[in-house]
Amino acid sequence: MKILKHVIFWLCIIGTLFSMIYFFVADIPFYVKLLGGAIILYLGYDLITESRKRKRKDALEA
Repeated sequence: MKILKHVIFWLCIIGTLFSMIYFFVADIPFYVKLLGGAIILYLGYDLITESRKRKRKDALEA
């Protein structure tokens, strides 16, 4: 069962990457691509900073 979960997870990751690549290659107006890129960058930044905050908080509590 664990192998099946890993296979599904990696298929989802690969599908997401292909979708993102197609989004930036497709014939979509440039401002939509910029907006999509900005949202992706913001979400990535937020994910990284939240992870750092959580690690710091866990280190202080220990």
